[in-house]
Amino acid sequence: MKSFFKYLLVLLSGFVILFGGIALVISLASNSEPMVEDNSYLYINIGGSLSEYVTPDAIQEMLGGGPLDLKKIRDDLEKAAVDSRIRGVVLNVGFLQTGFVKVHELQEAISRYRESGKKIYAYMEWGMTRDYMLAAACDTIIMPTSGNLFLTGVGSEVTHYKDLLVKVGVKAEFVHVGKYKTAPETYTHHSMSPENREVLNDILDQYYRSIIHNISDLRGIDRAHIKKIINEQSGLTGTDALSEKLVDMNGFLDDAVALIRKDGPKPTRILASAYARIPASSLHIRNKSRIAVIYVNGTIAGGEDSDDPLLGRITGQNTVVKSLRKAASSTSVKAIVLRIDSPGGSAIASDVIWHAIKKAAAKKPLIASISDMGASGGYFIAAGADTILTDSLSLIGSIGVFAGKFSLQGLHDKLGINVQQIKRGTNAGLFSTNTQWSASERNVIARLIKDFYHDFVNKVSLGRKMPYEKVDHIAQGRVWSGASGLRNGLADAPGSFYTAIEFAKKLAGIDPKESVRISYYPKKKQLLNTLYTYISMKNSFMDYLKEPQGILMTLQNKPLAMLPYKIIWR
Repeated sequence: MKSFFKYLLVLLSGFVILFGGIALVISLASNSEPMVEDNSYLYINIGGSLSEYVTPDAIQEMLGGGPLDLKKIRDDLEKAAVDSRIRGVVLNVGFLQTGFVKVHELQEAISRYRESGKKIYAYMEWGMTRDYMLAAACDTIIMPTSGNLFLTGVGSEVTHYKDLLVKVGVKAEFVHVGKYKTAPETYTHHSMSPENREVLNDILDQYYRSIIHNISDLRGIDRAHIKKIINEQSGLTGTDALSEKLVDMNGFLDDAVALIRKDGPKPTRILASAYARIPASSLHIRNKSRIAVIYVNGTIAGGEDSDDPLLGRITGQNTVVKSLRKAASSTSVKAIVLRIDSPGGSAIASDVIWHAIKKAAAKKPLIASISDMGASGGYFIAAGADTILTDSLSLIGSIGVFAGKFSLQGLHDKLGINVQQIKRGTNAGLFSTNTQWSASERNVIARLIKDFYHDFVNKVSLGRKMPYEKVDHIAQGRVWSGASGLRNGLADAPGSFYTAIEFAKKLAGIDPKESVRISYYPKKKQLLNTLYTYISMKNSFMDYLKEPQGILMTLQNKPLAMLPYKIIWR
């Protein structure tokens, strides 16, 4: 027996040494800086979804720097502007699937880079409206004659599952507070309600005008003509785009490199993901006073940050609260920027984060900067900040709450499953997935979400210094654009990430000309945490497959402060 324990101890020690060695190798590899040669150009290949911020992952960084996010691109352009080794930038744009606010933020980053006098060239083989808006911010746009550009405007599709649920024997029932809190309609309605249609039409009108004005201003083309292209032409070849002065030349990717080269030697390419590992301080920028930027990116839930196979990116209340505590207690951090890109989520988790924000704001200036979305729970937490900044096309507000449940009784009947219930207590079946609410149970949920709605409105009232009645009038679960939100008092000023940094500097008494150091939260994932996340994702997915009823029970009757629709950018 003793020899067995000795063998086990040796085996465990071996595993510890092995994992420690792997962690050391990965840490050294991910922290090493790439070589940037003189006469280089920065190559940014951008397409698909674009996150605000991806927490650095040791394994991904070792394998190639991890995915590009808005933070990395912004930092890369800022560094390239002052890096004498970088002669120019080539931006390869294709099928960008992100919100219009992130496009605006990228346009601003490009504009700030161009102030250095260096050139940035956009190459696009196949693009849609957002791709083109991004390319239009560059010095020159290049497209092959065989390329395609689609300027089709903007639209919205809302999917309803009521009839499908009826067919399979599932009944959905929800209660909500707020006339416009229409999130449950996707399960309870056959088509859009007048309230949902009203809000979507208002938002789409603002998006459509913004697209036309934005392209017109950047390319110097009459707005009426841009509108005509969208409505009468929509799809253009590279030849058509050149004829309409939407692009500057027909050519290929190597033609963009040739523009950087001109008469000099061929420049060396450095990828954006590699260049992101160059510290800004090595270029004598962002090396003085420190400002913390804390990201709330995705659906708000309890626990730690994670990735869910159905809900996507999850912002965990524990992760955000820990980040706020660290930033607030740090003697080097002078101010905090809370960067929000969230449709909301758990009402309780949102309240926990709001409480932590108020505690942090009592110690240091705290500015909320809203990206594509700061709605429902996302706006709940923003209301705890000293100042709220928003883009004109951000989706904000949605001050409301709902809760509901799904009954699988009809499905069980179709499958020949007989579930019998014996209970003690009038409302003992509240969380059952086999029955609908009784009148008494519905009253329980209605009272709880009504109380939360009042608390939500009251906290917005205190944070915005507005009468409760005024907040209640503009709340009602309605989603507002950032521009409308500014007019009705839900935000303080228009602004981007850079605007938020300037506000933070002003409130912290930092010289406006100072290039502040930015500390991003959450910090780098540790190796063991990364492995745990991968395992958790796999287990979570298997749970969905094995125990759908158990998953439903975790959602039943929970107060949810979420956007009335899921946004998928296409």
